[in-house]
Amino acid sequence: MIVELRVLTRARRNRTDAVRWLIRRPLLLAATGSYETALLLSSKAQTRLKLLAQLKAASLVGCPF
Repeated sequence: MIVELRVLTRARRNRTDAVRWLIRRPLLLAATGSYETALLLSSKAQTRLKLLAQLKAASLVGCPF
């Protein structure tokens, strides 16, 4: 959730597209919120899996890092 807030604050245009999309789909909003909350509270995801997820997300958006 923290990352999403950072991205939304830095976005220049289409800031509210994701928010509007989630508001129209309350089940998806609830699922995303509960998943993010569980991840923040548990801290039991392996570091290797976290890094793998970061790399996959970066490759999906075309980030060179």
